[in-house]
Amino acid sequence: MNSPINIYISPDTAFQNLIKHTLQTVFFNKGLQCLFTATRDDALLTVGYAEQNDLVISERFHQLLSQNIFSHTQQLTENGNIVNKFGNTDFISTISYLVNSFQEYYDNDPDQYGRFKYTNSLQHKLNSIENNTVQQIIDHLFISHPKLQGLTTMQRKSRVFLTHDIDSVYGSVKEDGRYSLDNMLPGQITRLIYNATIGTPDWLNMDKIMKVEDEFGFKSTFYWLLVKNKQNSDYDFHSPTITKVFNEVKSKGWECGIHKSLGDSSFTDEIKTYGSQPQGNRFHFLKFTLSGGYDLIEQHGLKLDTSLGFSPAFGLRNSFGQPFVPFNLKENRPYHFVEAPQMMMDRTFFNLNMPVGEAKKKLFDFVEKNKYNCVFTINWHNNFFTELKYKGYLQLYRDILTGFKEMGIEGITQSQIIDEYYKPMALAS
Repeated sequence: MNSPINIYISPDTAFQNLIKHTLQTVFFNKGLQCLFTATRDDALLTVGYAEQNDLVISERFHQLLSQNIFSHTQQLTENGNIVNKFGNTDFISTISYLVNSFQEYYDNDPDQYGRFKYTNSLQHKLNSIENNTVQQIIDHLFISHPKLQGLTTMQRKSRVFLTHDIDSVYGSVKEDGRYSLDNMLPGQITRLIYNATIGTPDWLNMDKIMKVEDEFGFKSTFYWLLVKNKQNSDYDFHSPTITKVFNEVKSKGWECGIHKSLGDSSFTDEIKTYGSQPQGNRFHFLKFTLSGGYDLIEQHGLKLDTSLGFSPAFGLRNSFGQPFVPFNLKENRPYHFVEAPQMMMDRTFFNLNMPVGEAKKKLFDFVEKNKYNCVFTINWHNNFFTELKYKGYLQLYRDILTGFKEMGIEGITQSQIIDEYYKPMALAS
C-alpha cells in the first residue's frame, strides 16, 4: 500500500478547504490517502494559482464562487471544463464544481415542482448525462501527471444500491382498475376491489419485492412517506397493516428510511412519526434545492441522502458515479452525510412512454459502460412490481438483477454505503 501523499497548498489560494476536500475525494477514489503539509519542500504535489505549481487552480473560479455566481454558462467553457489563467484545464476545480452540483445553486428557473430543470443542466447541454465525467477526469489525472503516474491505484468494481419509494399501497384499485376497464378485464377489477377490501391491496407487496431480490442474493432499502394526503401517501404509516409490513421488512434484514414529503411538514415532525432516527432519505418527487436540501439532511441527523437524480432522465446528475460527501460552502467544511445519487428510476421510462425493451437496452448499455467505479442507485416503486398498468416492469427488474448477477455486480446497502464512503471524509475546517 502506498504511503499518504503529501500535498502543499499555497497560502494565497482561496477556498483551501474546498480544495482539500476535493483532493481527498480524488485520492479516496483511487484507494489512496493524502495529507496536507505546511511546507512546500515536504510535498509531492503543490497546488496554487502560480504556474510553477503541479496543480494550477483557477483564480477566476474562486472569484465567481465568492460572488455567488454558479451558472455553468459563466463558470465553464463550452466543453464543460474550468480553465486557469494560463488556459489549461483546472482538473481539481472542475471536479469540485461537478461533484457538488454547484450549477444548481441560486437557480432562478425551477420547474413546476420547484426543482432544478434537467433542460437547464450542463449534462443536457453536453448530452453527457450517461457519462461518468468526473471519473474520467480523475483517471486522466493519474495517467497523465508525471508525479502521479507511478502510484499504485485501485478501481472499484461497480455495485448496485436497490431502493424503493413507497408512495402508494392502495392506488391499485384506481390505477390498475382504470387500466382493467380500458382493456375490458372485468375479472381484474373484481379481484382488485376484493383484495383491497380484505386488507391485501396489490401494491402492498413488500414481501413479493423481497422474495424477488432474495432469489438473486440482493437486499434493498424501502423509503416510506410519513404524511398522508393528496400530495403524498395514501396510507397511514402507523396503521396496523403498514406497521406489520414495516417490521417484517426490517426483521428480514432489508433496510428502511424516510421519503420526505411534499408540503409544510418538517423533517422533525416526520422523524417523530417514523419513531426512531432514520439513516437515510429520499425527497418525494426528488423535490429539493441546493444547498437548502443538503442543509436539511445534515441538520436532522441523517447520514445518507439519495435524491440527486433527474426525474426526466436517467444517469448521473452530478457527472459522478460514486457516493460522495458534499461540501458545505457556507460553513467552509464537508457536510456530515453521504449522497448516493439516484441513477435509474422506473417512472422515468414510463413517463417517456418508452417500450420496456428499449428501456432494458438503455439500462444495460449504461451498466456495460460503467462496470467499474459506479454505485448504480436504482429506484423501483412498489407499484411497478404489478402486471396491469405497469406490465413488463417486474420482468425488467428481474432482468436487471439477472444481468447484475451474471456480471458479478454485487449489492451494497444503505448502511454499507455510509460505512464505506463517510469515514474517509473527515476534514476539520
